[in-house]
Amino acid sequence: ASTFAFTISVPRDPQFVSMVRGLAVQAARYAACGNAEAETFAVFVEAAVHACLREASLNASISVVVRRDAGPLEFLIDGRTVAVEP
Repeated sequence: ASTFAFTISVPRDPQFVSMVRGLAVQAARYAACGNAEAETFAVFVEAAVHACLREASLNASISVVVRRDAGPLEFLIDGRTVAVEP
């Protein structure tokens, strides 16, 4: 199993939602998910980012932690966790 962890800060702007979604697809494929599973995971990540954008916040950015150890691939998006087990 591939292991990795990194954090990105994404501007709190709808134009960056597709970038985070694309990152979710790539991370899921890298973690050995199939295409359909990666796309489904990306839909949930995209929904979590949209939920963050709907909330009032003084932060100019959204924190996105991407990690995979021995278990599932996880995206932690401003306190929301989206996970998939490859």
